[in-house]
Amino acid sequence: MGGDRATGGSRPLVIGHRGFRARYPENGLEGIRAALDAGADGVELDVRPTAEGLWICHHDLRHRGLPVGLHSWRELGRWGVTSLEAVLAAIPQDRWLYLEIKPLATARLEACLPSLAALLARRRGRLRILSSSTAVLHRVEPAVPVGRPSLVIRRPHYPAIPGSWTLSPHHTLVERLLPTGRELHPWTVNAPRRIRELAGLGIPSITTDDPKRALHVLETWAKADDA
Repeated sequence: MGGDRATGGSRPLVIGHRGFRARYPENGLEGIRAALDAGADGVELDVRPTAEGLWICHHDLRHRGLPVGLHSWRELGRWGVTSLEAVLAAIPQDRWLYLEIKPLATARLEACLPSLAALLARRRGRLRILSSSTAVLHRVEPAVPVGRPSLVIRRPHYPAIPGSWTLSPHHTLVERLLPTGRELHPWTVNAPRRIRELAGLGIPSITTDDPKRALHVLETWAKADDA
């Protein structure tokens, strides 16, 4: 299986799910920094635009009962939500950023895409653009050429997509998807046994809630494999 792997291909990349979700508030700077300090190869974050079109890190459609897109940045920032701009400043260029763009109406995406592209132009590489929406990926790909598109899927069947796109499946789908030949970047892989299984299959990256534990599991696995 192709794709980027850590340390000369010895193990999959370890990507912190929403930062370091097992120990810190998700999609926040504290968790992002903790994941990177623990040795994670990168982090996965969710982004949506605010009412005025500023991109922030937030998984759920709603915040405090209202859609995120109806809140201003002033409100969300006061409540502790992190801006994508702040995140980009915190992630070194030698670490990966897996950025999941949540589904958006076409008109809304078109209006907010220039500001997203301007922010992501700062990344010189190591950027993977995820979405469960093919429409989002088709529109973002030409605007952010440094990003590598990856379709998030929760079932083994998926729509026709360009051959260059990778898949980001739930980890339980990996064995069924291997025959497709697609590069696979599964989530959310937390159980030690499953981490070792996927590493043995040659998966290029895993996304996990606890990157520190995943790294320890993989280090132990590598030593046992070398023995």
